[in-house]
Amino acid sequence: MKNKSDMTEGDFQKLIRICMNDLSIQRTLLENEMQAQRDDLRTLEQDEAIDNLERRIMLIKKDYDHYADYIDPAYSEEKIEY
Repeated sequence: MKNKSDMTEGDFQKLIRICMNDLSIQRTLLENEMQAQRDDLRTLEQDEAIDNLERRIMLIKKDYDHYADYIDPAYSEEKIEY
């Protein structure tokens, strides 16, 4: 296993952006699922499912905000080369 110190700054920024994109997708999927739950007739099970989805969305938002602190605004996505 390699350490972060073995990674270039560009690789690290790509990794952070991939992570943030993944978190954004997860959040969108959960928000869509929550809206579908809300569109159905309300039951106690649905209320519990909505609460669970809200907690998961909150955790994703917390992770997203944490990783956003690592993004270097000077690093442009246009510089990505494979």
